[in-house]
Amino acid sequence: MTKITLNGREIEVDASKPLIAACEENGVDVPRYCYHPGLSPEGSCRICQVEVSEGGRPPRVVVSCRTPITEGMVVNTETPEAHETRRQCLEFLLKNHPLDCPICDKAGECTLQDYSFAEGQTEGKTEEPRRKLEKRMDLGDVIVLDQERCILCTRCVRYQEEVTKKPELTNAGLASNTYITTFGERPLTGNYQGNLADICPVGALTLKQFRFQARVWNLEKESSICGECSRGCSISAEVLRRNEVKRIRPLFDADVNKWWMCDTGRFAFEHFNDAERLTGGLVASGDNLLVTTTKDALARAAEVLGTGGKAAVVGSAWLSQEEAAALAALAGALGTKAVFVSPEANELKDDLLHTGDPAPNRRGLEELGLKAVSAADAAAAVAGAELAVLAGERVLAGLADENLGTAKLVTFDTGPCLAAGVEVCLPAPFHIEKVGTWLNVDGLERNLTVARKAPAGVEPLDRSLNTLHAALAGAGAQA
Repeated sequence: MTKITLNGREIEVDASKPLIAACEENGVDVPRYCYHPGLSPEGSCRICQVEVSEGGRPPRVVVSCRTPITEGMVVNTETPEAHETRRQCLEFLLKNHPLDCPICDKAGECTLQDYSFAEGQTEGKTEEPRRKLEKRMDLGDVIVLDQERCILCTRCVRYQEEVTKKPELTNAGLASNTYITTFGERPLTGNYQGNLADICPVGALTLKQFRFQARVWNLEKESSICGECSRGCSISAEVLRRNEVKRIRPLFDADVNKWWMCDTGRFAFEHFNDAERLTGGLVASGDNLLVTTTKDALARAAEVLGTGGKAAVVGSAWLSQEEAAALAALAGALGTKAVFVSPEANELKDDLLHTGDPAPNRRGLEELGLKAVSAADAAAAVAGAELAVLAGERVLAGLADENLGTAKLVTFDTGPCLAAGVEVCLPAPFHIEKVGTWLNVDGLERNLTVARKAPAGVEPLDRSLNTLHAALAGAGAQA
């Protein structure tokens, strides 16, 4: 570790990191556009300038993202000279930037707005018109480019060169005529395009799917875990006024996904907004399913399972550790062992994040003793039983094309079961609506949190399973 003085405070820092990182790690915010901790430093935007004195020499203003740390360095981020230099840099950046903040998706998250306010950059000294560049350039299925908003920080170019290893964006032109575009104006490809919108510090690169969908200050953002593969990327689930999920973005997790996530996980949220989801109990009455309360449906489920007979208990690969433990206990009360439906591997596996395994908690479930079985084997077990419990988000989708026979079915899922033998359907929460634990492919434990409250009538699944287990145990004790 190396000792430096930062804003009058002596600290120890890692000299292998750039000066801007040392400032940030010690609670001092330095403006930046081109700098990103997941990319190589470039120093093109010049906004991160601070005052530095080394070896007794007079202080000078330098860009902190390209300045190495030396022993005894004295750093001051708040001198008038540092602020004035930043204001001058901002004036150049704002010279050609359009004044379209009211219609820009980045408004509210744009650091160009934030730093202009913080540095007091309110006026420009030039009168020449802004340069004209392309607007609303379609870059494929995911990204829209507004060239005129671009401040040429080159984060996007470096991201593709260094992270995805698939360069498709470049700086074209020279000097004041430089602009960002794709090679040969071809559309972007790949499963990691959405990260471009995340790292763009202004509104130049935006998501097609999110464009004009919500103002970011109306979104409630909570941490959660992506459920689209066994990597278990940390995410921010962003909900518009506690109802619709409007956006999924990565959260930094040094051991799992760092700053990134794949587009498969980013855009897999439409099912969370299903207006037809199950929010109460359904019980069989002849050939119909009648609506009832969750409490009454649970009581009916206890009656059905209390009749006895050969049982099958099948869980979802989206069960949390807590839900799986409750399901295993219920299975024991029914004289069987719980298994979970193992979704088939897909073709999305890559060398960056996606594992190709759609089961987010496979490792956790197997460590609890639940056996992974194919959809066909799970359906065969249900068809060969007299009673069956199917529990967890997407468990019915996993068995949708299978013959479940005529067993009496009790299901817990986000939608109803329409199979022939269904007796009771109970609602289950989506994984963004519950607390619990998943273990990812590497055995790392990550916590699910309530990013959106489940509708009234949707009880936590582990609580429902424990209630059902207690009712069966009580009935057995009385017998």
